[in-house]
Amino acid sequence: MIVAGLLATVLTYAVLRQAAGTGTEESVAADDIHAGQVVAAPMFGTTNVKAPPPALSGILTPGEVAGMSGQVAVVEIKKGQLVGRQFFRPAAPPPPRMAITVDPLTIPGGASALVPGSKIDLVAVTQAGQPLLVAGLVVLKTPDSGNDRSLGSATTVRIDVAVPDATTAQLVLAATSGGKFAIRVAGVPGGG
Repeated sequence: MIVAGLLATVLTYAVLRQAAGTGTEESVAADDIHAGQVVAAPMFGTTNVKAPPPALSGILTPGEVAGMSGQVAVVEIKKGQLVGRQFFRPAAPPPPRMAITVDPLTIPGGASALVPGSKIDLVAVTQAGQPLLVAGLVVLKTPDSGNDRSLGSATTVRIDVAVPDATTAQLVLAATSGGKFAIRVAGVPGGG
C-alpha cells in the first residue's frame, strides 16, 4: 500500500513537470537518497514544475534546502524525484520520557500552571526517609496539552517529563514511588 502511494506520487509529479504554462523551481533529489540516510544540501537539485501553488504545498522549495542538512530520510527517494517535506525527520530522536502521576493540589497553581516546556523540580522524601530533589525536568505533555482528556482523573493527573539519562530516570522513580512528593514550578516557556 505504501509502495502504491509512493508510485502514485511519483507519477503525479512526472505529469506536473510536463504540464503547460509557466512553472516554479522545486527541489528534486540530485542522486538516490536512501531511507535512514542523513542528507546535506548538495544532495538536492531543482526542476521547473508547472502546477498551481496548492498542488506544490508539500514540496520542498529550493530556499528550504539549506535547512534540511542533518535531517534523515524516512523513505527511498529516487534521483530526479520531487522531494516532499514529509520525506524527512530530524536526526535527533525525541527525548526519552517518563510519566509522573501526581495530585494536582501538590502543584503550585494546579496542573493548569504547567505547559509543555515548563521546568519543574520534584521535591520528595524517599521510602527510606531521605530528602530528594530532582531539579530541572522539562515538561513534555500535560493533560491539557494533548487531545486525550483521559490522562488523569479529578484526583490525579499525568505529566510527561523529559528524562535525559538513566540516572535521572532512577531519581524520578525514587522520588515518585514513595508517594510523598511535590512539584515545584521552576520556569515556564517565555518566562525568562
